[in-house]
Amino acid sequence: FGFSSACRGARPSLKRIAMSLKFVKGPMQAQSRLHALILFLLAKSLTLCRCSAIAGCSASSPEQCTSGSGEADAATLMQVKLRIGRSRTEPPEVEEGWPPGQLSNNATCDLDGVDSAAFQFGLMMSGEHFMPIYSTLPLSESSDSIERAVIYIHGLGADANTYFCDGFVIADGHNEAASTLTMTPWFGNRAVTAGEWDLQLPDGSESISWNSSSWLSGGDSHSSSTGVYSSFTVLDKLVKMLEEHKSNGKLPNLKQITIAGFSAGCQMASRWAFFSSAVGSAGVQVVVSDCGSYLYLNTLRPKPECAVTRNTGPDHKCDSFGQPDGNESSYNYYKYGLLFTGSTNSYVDPFAINPRLTIAAIDSFPSKNVRFLFGTADVCMCGAAGMENDPDYCFPTGTDCTPNYFQSALNDVLCCDTYPASFVDNALDSRLGGMVQGSNRLQRGLNYVHYLQYFYAARGDPSYKATWGLFDGGHDSAACFSSPLFTEWVFGINGRPSSDVLKEGKPSRLPISDARVPNFRSWLAGEDPLIDADLDD
Repeated sequence: FGFSSACRGARPSLKRIAMSLKFVKGPMQAQSRLHALILFLLAKSLTLCRCSAIAGCSASSPEQCTSGSGEADAATLMQVKLRIGRSRTEPPEVEEGWPPGQLSNNATCDLDGVDSAAFQFGLMMSGEHFMPIYSTLPLSESSDSIERAVIYIHGLGADANTYFCDGFVIADGHNEAASTLTMTPWFGNRAVTAGEWDLQLPDGSESISWNSSSWLSGGDSHSSSTGVYSSFTVLDKLVKMLEEHKSNGKLPNLKQITIAGFSAGCQMASRWAFFSSAVGSAGVQVVVSDCGSYLYLNTLRPKPECAVTRNTGPDHKCDSFGQPDGNESSYNYYKYGLLFTGSTNSYVDPFAINPRLTIAAIDSFPSKNVRFLFGTADVCMCGAAGMENDPDYCFPTGTDCTPNYFQSALNDVLCCDTYPASFVDNALDSRLGGMVQGSNRLQRGLNYVHYLQYFYAARGDPSYKATWGLFDGGHDSAACFSSPLFTEWVFGINGRPSSDVLKEGKPSRLPISDARVPNFRSWLAGEDPLIDADLDD
């Protein structure tokens, strides 16, 4: 989708080179920059044969859209125009300094041949306020071909354009672009106008935005002329819109809605899944990966033997939980637990005020379709004393990650715990609430799925089995979303239906797929946009 047949023929070569970048170790690390250069040159050559209305090709210039035989790929062009459902006759009226800093790194979209600006739409929250969303279909359009919607929730850097382009291309790589509605809301730190974002929005309307990372725990949008909306309310409204489109015939064949969150997006989606009744709807599933921390449902946490300060590997198990030592209660404050101190946000406050609502949410969680994916190499922690970081994964050549208060360098390379999502920032939560859950993201995730089973068994529900699995990779959203298990759960690909995995309730690990689409934005752009200074990833 978005390439002529000649370009499609070149994509396997791109993927083979991409695979060579996957977590090379030792002396091979020094070659990663050379591989990146080769990849960049190949990407440049592909731009010569892109055939897509979203990449600057139009019916008015068919000579730009030649297939292998030299003829215009008119069918591809028509499909693109039908999918987009509109064409801008004039560009948005953007101000100086556009795009916003969080959306300024467009290397992934450029590599994929996708002009993300062509997919900017707004979900109206009221008559004057909208939520910025990237979507492969205008939000009010009809389509008989859409069978699933996949809503990707970005990480702490709020690079929604990158998540959208990755998701767009992953669907296309599985020949599911025509049947998949790919969407990514932008929980950004800057309000944008309709003129900047989407000319089809009401004149004078403005987006909602967040001036901190509170959105990942349901935080309210920044109080201004745009009003106040919880990020959880945004997801509720988006799911409700899709369900209404199914019932009113706009999306008559929509069968499944997936909310897919990675890193900070994992934190948001997993907490929203606990509180929201929307997740209990038929056909709605939540797939989350590599959270920095999780929402525990009582005061128990993994005992110290489950949270040792080293890489305990993908076979790590925990069946021992208890109260952390000491009298400090902050480890259980919301967002880490259900101890509410004062006002939290407009969505969660009713649960704090009325414990019956919280108990009802606890009771209903086992019936919700929530699944967990963990990167086998997401095992680093650079912000805590005493951590024995794995030399194979935690000191990648070419990075310069800070802060590094407690970790010494290895071969002049500093510890990096958010690679490859960032080459410059260590973002894993090292506060008490995070550390009592485990010493790294893989360990914290495995502790949490075992905790959920322990918790519900103690409440008299031994039948609950968390559905979880592994992917080969570090803190890499593209590796997660292109992994075999994710594509099985979301697209029904890889040979067995999702229901089989759900019934097993056991870890699933499948071989790496040829459809893997790695995340290249840091290699091509040199660095990621700076992320929130708070350790919330």
